[in-house]
Amino acid sequence: MTSTTSNPKSYFDIHTSGIGYIQRVREVPVKGGRKATPFLACTVAALVGPAQNPTRRYFDVRVSGAEAKQLVMPFIGIDDPQQRPLVRFRLGDLWIDPFRRPSGDPAASMKARLLKAELLERSALDEIEYHELLTRGIGYLNNPRMIPNGGDPFLSCSIAALAGPVDEPEYRYIETTVADDSAQHLVQRCIQAVEAKKKVLLAFTLNDMKAEAYVRSKGEHAGEVGGSLKSKLMRIGLIKVDGVQVYPLESTASASEDAPTSEETVNAEDESGGPQPTAATPAPVEEPAQAASF
Repeated sequence: MTSTTSNPKSYFDIHTSGIGYIQRVREVPVKGGRKATPFLACTVAALVGPAQNPTRRYFDVRVSGAEAKQLVMPFIGIDDPQQRPLVRFRLGDLWIDPFRRPSGDPAASMKARLLKAELLERSALDEIEYHELLTRGIGYLNNPRMIPNGGDPFLSCSIAALAGPVDEPEYRYIETTVADDSAQHLVQRCIQAVEAKKKVLLAFTLNDMKAEAYVRSKGEHAGEVGGSLKSKLMRIGLIKVDGVQVYPLESTASASEDAPTSEETVNAEDESGGPQPTAATPAPVEEPAQAASF
């Protein structure tokens, strides 16, 4: 299967999908006089973890999708927990907003655009054993390292996820714990390239996105509240080192579950910075023991 690059993407996005409740539906006024049009907003309380006792991750979102607006609009002003709609959702353009609570404590909220929402019956929860909150996108690998963790070390890395126009993207920095064995192996293979200051681009899948607030202790912004996104790295669908695809090596591997969107976006990113090789190397996939690094 070959990917088509005649219509490259013009926009990088970070998509987060899962199941959760819609609450605090409201119209937000916009400054600008009588012609200013308020926008529709709500909170998505995403469910994560075991179905019997899930955690909730809250996203403050602007409702962007036309169908999502139709679904959400009737719930303006209704916030009875028993009437909150249960939906399967997709968010885009994830970012973090740090702030200080009235008590003075630091806090941070996750913000995004609600692109799609599909109404679910609450009985649908009976068929779910574990809730996943999946985030997919592409970004650059930074600072892969082992964390001691009191004698139980784990692999961690930072991903600078790309968001916004291809010709002038922004970055969303996400600290991740590498939770999957295959992803651990691939990140370890990238360590030499990162240390050599090469650009290592990943198509990634994360689970359980959350926000963490802190108070800056150094520099001109000391004392101000900052925030970081944290998640678990579950899957790597594609790797490019300085624009050259090094994983997967089989051309057919690009037809995997979430690779088409990711690979098209990677091609768009390459084209924005000048021609770079994107063809897969015509060689068999190496076994883990034979491939120490890229």
